[in-house]
Amino acid sequence: MSRGAEMTELSGQARRGAKSREAIVDAALGVFAVRGYRSGALAEIADKVGLTPAGILYHFGSKESLLVAVIAERDRRAGDLLTGIRLHEDVTSVRGLVRIAELCEDEPGLAALHTVLQAESFEPGTPAHTYFRERANLVRATFEDDLRKGQRLGVVRADVDCTAVTNEFLAFLEGASVLWLLDPTVSLVDLYRNYIETFIDKIRPPEP
Repeated sequence: MSRGAEMTELSGQARRGAKSREAIVDAALGVFAVRGYRSGALAEIADKVGLTPAGILYHFGSKESLLVAVIAERDRRAGDLLTGIRLHEDVTSVRGLVRIAELCEDEPGLAALHTVLQAESFEPGTPAHTYFRERANLVRATFEDDLRKGQRLGVVRADVDCTAVTNEFLAFLEGASVLWLLDPTVSLVDLYRNYIETFIDKIRPPEP
């Protein structure tokens, strides 16, 4: 459900609180994307939305809880673009991932946010370490399961190593984002399109 749909179900004080939290998350998206979680100050976020740091904590309880809300919002925005990608039905549906590249180019702060926060979370014990680890495992398992289901249905080549192909595909997604963030003159959309076409040719059975 989109944030707009959620808002329509609220009224009065609850709606005002939801709008405040939405504004805080949007501000934190920008601050964390530029400065990272560790260096991103609550005071800077609060200033962007006309609150005090205490006001931020009133809505989220802690900076760590705000971070989780920020990551979830970033993933929600990306996830909204992925409906309809079902490799077991049509391997060419993976072309829908190009929408993620388009989102990144339109809102580079979101891509930077993911990369910065993920890098800061490699060490166990950091606030988002568990989130990113579980997220990566879920994405990997879901993608691989979709490929295996496609093999059973004859949509994916029987000789494809689904584990290896999944790891390769996810490594491309992470690496392409880093390359583009380091050199914005590189077209992330073109990187996605070119790789995805190669990927489709690799896993799609030959025409009879």
